[in-house]
Amino acid sequence: MKTFHLFLSILILFVFGSTIFAKEPIRVLTFNILNPGWEPEPRKDHTWEKRFPIAVEVMKNFPDGNGPYDFIGTQEPVNDPAKPERHQVKQLADTMTDYGSLFAPCNGDLNKYSLTNMIFWKKDRWEIDPNDSGTFWLSSTPEIPGSNDWVENDQGFKRCVTYGLFHELGTNGRTGKKIYFFNTHLNVAVEIARLRSAVLIMERIKNRKVKDAPVIVTGDFNSLQNSPLIAYMQGKPLEFDGQTFTPSLPLIETFKTVHPNSDQFGTVHGYRGKISWDRKIDFIFASPPLKPIAAKVILTQKDGLYPSDHLPVDAVLQWE
Repeated sequence: MKTFHLFLSILILFVFGSTIFAKEPIRVLTFNILNPGWEPEPRKDHTWEKRFPIAVEVMKNFPDGNGPYDFIGTQEPVNDPAKPERHQVKQLADTMTDYGSLFAPCNGDLNKYSLTNMIFWKKDRWEIDPNDSGTFWLSSTPEIPGSNDWVENDQGFKRCVTYGLFHELGTNGRTGKKIYFFNTHLNVAVEIARLRSAVLIMERIKNRKVKDAPVIVTGDFNSLQNSPLIAYMQGKPLEFDGQTFTPSLPLIETFKTVHPNSDQFGTVHGYRGKISWDRKIDFIFASPPLKPIAAKVILTQKDGLYPSDHLPVDAVLQWE
């Protein structure tokens, strides 16, 4: 009888082991970490050297977040090979050893200073598809690195989106579940560039290779909760350039879904640690069959020292 029970246990583990991970929720973090040298007044003392360990604490150890995170979208980490002390991309990749990472410089030049939209994924649960991942640029020529023709004189800097198709891993390899993860940072200075960028992102989502794979989108959208752009991401028509655009795959704004009575929450605090309720510009979106079950703003700080001038936001998603 003991032999039979042992055999049955092994059989159950073999048959169902690959689905164990599928029952686990998906935890996501979006985090504008602020590139070095842009620390705003009145807290110029918030240098990257001081902020770095706290930022890593948020990402790796989630002190007041909902981690461990499956996916992390970071905005603004700097690629700067000439100055190792502010080469945030390398510092983060070297530190986040349990995670894979992907980025491209928004200016298109790996050898020069550039902002990025770096993404991370937990390697023991997810495998990136090398044939369906990369970066596209927020312009009329998205495949040309560093292209930026929606603004004049490079106003608001070059912008891009880093993305990937990820295969879930179980005890016996891939479980069959797949997720697309997109991460971006929209133009801070030019509204029409933001609107065109949102449409391009939603077109890319519509035209993704694996149509039944759900989508997660993280980013600093430089747009408020009640703006036309954020409404468009959730399925509302958007009018500009004499046209009407309606996304074919409306997304769920995770925080609003989990906290329906909270119209806004702030994410830009300028190191003051106070949530300004009209300054919510960082979002996590998802598509069915992913359902948000938790979301929060992360207030981690150490003796008044914050990891960024933005508050990170996380969400927990469950397969419906």
